[in-house]
Amino acid sequence: MELQITRITREIPFRGIAYLIFRQCGAQALGEQLDREVRTMADLGAREIYAASTDPAAPLAETETGPVRLTHVHDMLEMERALEAGRPRPQGRLAAEPLTGELGELWLSIYNEAFAAVPNAATYGPEELSEQLAKPGSCGLVLEDGAPVGIYELDLRTGEIEGIGLRQAARGRGLGRELLLLAMDLLAGQGYDRCWLQVSTANEAAYRLYSETGFSTRRVRSRWFRAEWNGQKDRDVEEDGK
Repeated sequence: MELQITRITREIPFRGIAYLIFRQCGAQALGEQLDREVRTMADLGAREIYAASTDPAAPLAETETGPVRLTHVHDMLEMERALEAGRPRPQGRLAAEPLTGELGELWLSIYNEAFAAVPNAATYGPEELSEQLAKPGSCGLVLEDGAPVGIYELDLRTGEIEGIGLRQAARGRGLGRELLLLAMDLLAGQGYDRCWLQVSTANEAAYRLYSETGFSTRRVRSRWFRAEWNGQKDRDVEEDGK
């Protein structure tokens, strides 16, 4: 069996986090390979390492034995709902402004602020901005009384709400629901009769918002575990001099 692992290291410089996705491994090789991969991520500077398996033959489970301890932290869910005529509608508190090159740096700044603490979120940079600019209408700023307070990111090929987020200062005033309804309207305007999104069960506020707005879970996309190499504590002690 050919080993297939996705290693996501780009968040190590920004948030000290690394991700491992075992796509094809096999149950017999999983333990040894997990140990090797976790130690490699730690050597690269990751302070937190999260692992998931999409290989049905090699599922991950909580364990405190062996060189790596796994602790289940959250599930990534796919949720969906219909965009029927009688759905809840936004109250007009927010307006969408599509992304342009001139707005790029501001959009990046608000995106990274909005998703800084969201599980499995990625830090965006110039490369991701170029990708978004190449997909006109898929993302942009959201404005309240003309001032930018958040962002939206849509996949116009599949009807997915890829991301909606607010600046810290704009939270706590009911704008999250308004932004979600606005994103739904944008997709309905593109001809979609259903929309979907992904959410982590650890993001309790977002999960509750989506559930209360009529979204239902269609499948568990992945189960995520925090992977701690037992040698890491000894390393931390040596580095801290304690």
